[in-house]
Amino acid sequence: MSLSNTFTGLAACGVTTCLFGSLFVPIKRFNPGDGFFSQWIMCAAIFLIGVIINAYEGFTQFYPLAMLGGVFWAIGNAMAITIFELIGMGMALLIWGTASCLIGWASSRFGLFGLKENIPNSVILNYLGLLLILFGGVLFALIKPTTKSDDPNKIRGERKNESIMDVESPALPLKSRKNDYEETKLFNSDDKEEGDSIKKANIVSYFFVTLSGLFGGGVALSLLVGLFYGLTFVPVIYVQEHPDQFVGAPSEALPYVFAHFTGIFVTGTVILVGYAIIKLNKPMVNNQIILPAFTSGIMWAIAQTSWFIANNYIAQSISFPINSMVPGVIGALWSVMYFKEISGTRNLKILSVAIAITITGAIIVGLSKDF
Repeated sequence: MSLSNTFTGLAACGVTTCLFGSLFVPIKRFNPGDGFFSQWIMCAAIFLIGVIINAYEGFTQFYPLAMLGGVFWAIGNAMAITIFELIGMGMALLIWGTASCLIGWASSRFGLFGLKENIPNSVILNYLGLLLILFGGVLFALIKPTTKSDDPNKIRGERKNESIMDVESPALPLKSRKNDYEETKLFNSDDKEEGDSIKKANIVSYFFVTLSGLFGGGVALSLLVGLFYGLTFVPVIYVQEHPDQFVGAPSEALPYVFAHFTGIFVTGTVILVGYAIIKLNKPMVNNQIILPAFTSGIMWAIAQTSWFIANNYIAQSISFPINSMVPGVIGALWSVMYFKEISGTRNLKILSVAIAITITGAIIVGLSKDF
């Protein structure tokens, strides 16, 4: 029975990694602006899936503490664009992906934040698999994607096709392109405002830039985002493991999904409203991004729900290393086979080694539960 549970949990991880790795395929060819409107559309889709799951569960009791994980996730996503501007996407994803992986793994493995300690049957295999997954993440960071900026004649003609896909992080359309604001008319803002600094255009970005100056720049903020992502499931697991404090709390994962997704939607809405106020009701909105962002939001919600299910069968010390880092493999395959973003002998060699090491690490982590 234990082995069956392990296979079920790992299968759920497989769904999560495939969807997270493919998350931004629908929106890749559209300009999401500064990301806040796109994020809110995705939050709305996530909330819709949460309502459907809640109805399927029979409208079970609502546990407000479970919202906190959604709040953590939404706040972390709000910092992403600023971090990209400070240190670039590749470095940011590596830092917060690694931090998230370690926080999520350690909180379950060592019983941090009030959780119960979950020790895998084979501690050595668990450690070895974790190290291999993290090393694979480092190798992914060494790959230099091919961008259309390498060909000046294609920059203007193919602007809509230019983007970099977030392959490791959950659900924000993580792009910030100041030049697009200055060269396109897709957004509902005055021409004068399009030339302004994005960091000064909204309070969230401005605040995070100021904060980064005080606490070590984008690296420190990336670590903070990784902390938020790593804590996403802690409130739910805390409720599940403390029935004395939460009488009648179910041990299954699905009853908590609605509260978790509600926290995401409420926080995303607060961020969007604050952003619109600072922009004097002239936010940067590309109406072509609505359906793609909504689709990505649904994909994220299904992936996160599968992660909830995985945690129900295997501990976070198993699921977090897999679901935090392995989606990079799926995203890299999209980049090579469909978007043609990764090419060249050197890149493909590094990619092959990184994929092999990451998958090997994921298999070892999975085996550590029962062997």
